Amino acid sequence: MNRNLIFAFLLLAALAMVNAVPYQLLKRAGDVGDPCPAPEGSYIYANLNPFPPVSNQPVNYTVEGGMLGYGITPYKTTITIAYTDKHIIEAYTKALDFYYAKGAPFSFDVLDVPTPQLPSAYAIIVIIADKTDDPNKPELHACSFATIGY
Repeated sequence: MNRNLIFAFLLLAALAMVNAVPYQLLKRAGDVGDPCPAPEGSYIYANLNPFPPVSNQPVNYTVEGGMLGYGITPYKTTITIAYTDKHIIEAYTKALDFYYAKGAPFSFDVLDVPTPQLPSAYAIIVIIADKTDDPNKPELHACSFATIGY
């Protein structure tokens, strides 16, 4: 009887641990989701279509995530998608025209992002930030990246 109770307890504990694994770990291969240095509690993932990007052809991004300390403010918050190797190859910036409250999970599409001529090894960086008085120093809210060909 004791053995049956111990076995049942271990089985239930194992099932509870498996169920607690976050689904974010099951990302698809087309994701940009390695975290950059960003404010605590902020995370974003971007799914690319097509993945990997094809030189000189547009890419559609689906960006999802959450920012605990920041919200998305229309026309103040921007998304920047940059292709880099040792230097920035090309950056695409778009002002977001919708609102999300602080801490609310979000998901939105960024369509037809131009892709430059890409080298064999490069990185894609996705940044969500607010515009400031200095256009070269935006207020960073969330960031993620992926390396391709390294």
